[in-house]
Amino acid sequence: MLATGTSHRLSYSIVILTFNRGHLLKRLLDDLQPFGRAGAEIIVVDNASDKPASDFTSAYPDVVTLRAPRNLGAAGRNLGFDAARGDIIVCLDDDVFGLCSDALQQLDHIFDDAAVAAVNFKVLEENTGRVVNWVHHRVVEQFADQAFDTYEITEGAVAFRRSVLREVGSYPESFFLSHEGPDLAFRMMNRGWRVTYNPALSVTHLFAPEGRKSWRNYYMDTRNTLWLAVRNLPMVYGSWMFFRQSAAMFFYSIRDRHFRWWLKGMWDGLKGFSAALRERQSMSKETMRRIREIDSHRPPLSYLLRKRLSKEGSMRL
Repeated sequence: MLATGTSHRLSYSIVILTFNRGHLLKRLLDDLQPFGRAGAEIIVVDNASDKPASDFTSAYPDVVTLRAPRNLGAAGRNLGFDAARGDIIVCLDDDVFGLCSDALQQLDHIFDDAAVAAVNFKVLEENTGRVVNWVHHRVVEQFADQAFDTYEITEGAVAFRRSVLREVGSYPESFFLSHEGPDLAFRMMNRGWRVTYNPALSVTHLFAPEGRKSWRNYYMDTRNTLWLAVRNLPMVYGSWMFFRQSAAMFFYSIRDRHFRWWLKGMWDGLKGFSAALRERQSMSKETMRRIREIDSHRPPLSYLLRKRLSKEGSMRL
């Protein structure tokens, strides 16, 4: 347990995004009570749940509850970002638990590096302890216990420097879900900031089924990959990333009988091409050098195919 009197240098806000999981939200709020006693601000963003989250948070007088006007997807977190007052914003999903007891002290240390804008946590499957939510472009078996730079963001298990979010903006609402993390990371990196992974911060993920749709990955990964490339990357590099990812999703959609959602994702991505182009930022040479360096650690194709054929891990290539 985190001692009530434990000191830390920076101030903290913990932002929880919730949707139709009130029973898990209550468990998480109980889990976070020691952090509240240690001075962390706790904010719950209700993504327009059928039963308002306030029905569950009313028992926690120190918890700030915000309700989105509709389900905003990942962009619902932006409401919490705007309300947060801490130097550092810790983001958790409502089915993520077990934030390590020394998390605030670890974050104090990590954010001593003035170039760090965000740090991703190590995510373990509840009950098994298996590393999950691994979106980073490295072999999980080799790098899960090492710190490194990344351009991925595990949105439900990450901490941000609040001033950087004010500087570069938050998650794009148009994405809803999927690839909003790298879109934000690219903007941070293009301003000279670093996005990192650090296993010193760990949580467990329950993988609650409520609110999850079986077709979403096939549709949104395909659509948003195009928008991500158009908004951020040079034509050649972006085209290669889009081809690699959309081809992978095509294979998965055939395998899992969701081809129509892949096709719809492709179509809607093309329909939104012009809007994405209007929001385009030019990447500096240094930013592209760092992106290429991160991508140079991608696992070999044989490893990726073995993982995907067995449906293990992330669906991203």
